[in-house]
Amino acid sequence: MNYNESMADSKYSDSEEYQKQIAEGYKKRSVVFSTEEIARVFALLGIQGIEPTSISQATSGNVNATYLTADYVIKINKNKEHRSYLPNKIISDALGASAPIVKVVAYDFFEKTPYEVLVMARSPGTVLLDDIFDLSEAQQIALFKQVLGVIKKGYDITFPTFGRINLESESFSTYTAYLKHEFSEYMRDMRKQKIGEESDIQKLENYFYKHVGVFDDETSVFVHTDIHPGNILHEGDHLTAVIDFDSSIKAPKVRTMVSLLGLIENPQQFVEGTDLFSLYKGKKFLHFLPTLVQEFPDVFNDSQLLLKLNLLGLKEGLMWVADNWSEEWNKEMITRMLKEEIPETKEGLHESYYGRILLHNKI
Repeated sequence: MNYNESMADSKYSDSEEYQKQIAEGYKKRSVVFSTEEIARVFALLGIQGIEPTSISQATSGNVNATYLTADYVIKINKNKEHRSYLPNKIISDALGASAPIVKVVAYDFFEKTPYEVLVMARSPGTVLLDDIFDLSEAQQIALFKQVLGVIKKGYDITFPTFGRINLESESFSTYTAYLKHEFSEYMRDMRKQKIGEESDIQKLENYFYKHVGVFDDETSVFVHTDIHPGNILHEGDHLTAVIDFDSSIKAPKVRTMVSLLGLIENPQQFVEGTDLFSLYKGKKFLHFLPTLVQEFPDVFNDSQLLLKLNLLGLKEGLMWVADNWSEEWNKEMITRMLKEEIPETKEGLHESYYGRILLHNKI
């Protein structure tokens, strides 16, 4: 589960009850295939010699159906309504030969197989999520800087419109229009599920729609929205691959900061419901902040940066509320949003989630 949990500075999410809820949520939402079926899919894609006994299921805590062999990683999706894995192919085709990123071997959307399938070459190295605390701060910073280099290369891929790359039919002329569309969907889902009081929903709506025009004049680039240690492979302080571009979007550069600042301020969010939670609980990577600011001067010199981050964080938080993983967390998150994330004045933004990160760290 990936969201700006510490925007709420929530204590409920630290509880065992909440961690159990998230773990159960992963189990319910996960799709499982037999290894025989995975081997059959490989064969349908022309990749021969894969025996069922050589296939294992990935153990990371997510809802994707991901399987491993000695040479490949394969992801399978049954949902025919929209593409889940297309951005991986786009970035691999554009940068696979020049950057340490996922290398796509095959991609199919219900043509050669009865699924959407992504096959990737298995990259060398270990997942940073498993051993980041074994590295020195200097090694961590060196890796972080290399990851930022990959992100910036992605910005070379530009688009005439904004929206989700996985939904090719969904295109918006401005980022404002896209954000309004997404936000309205979350509000609709919250009302449908009776999450929150109507008066509170209206307050959140009024604030968001009043200010979202700040995104009217933006440039659309390829943005990886899920940068965290579980999507980074390395050997020591050498980056071997950035992976999992599933949720990448056509968006302005500032959108990248949602996951990057989330990684810096609240890395425990990326391991909720897993055995690693106790290791990450309460940890921060504040030593990454100077490097982040140095590498993205155009983003951090934007006079509207704090308002933009505030609106993006509000939208992301409400996305997870609407996704309805935890009733108690939903209540807590809405309360905190109303109290801290919809200030009456511009100065009040300094007390918002992103305001506290940037100001308290003298950015």
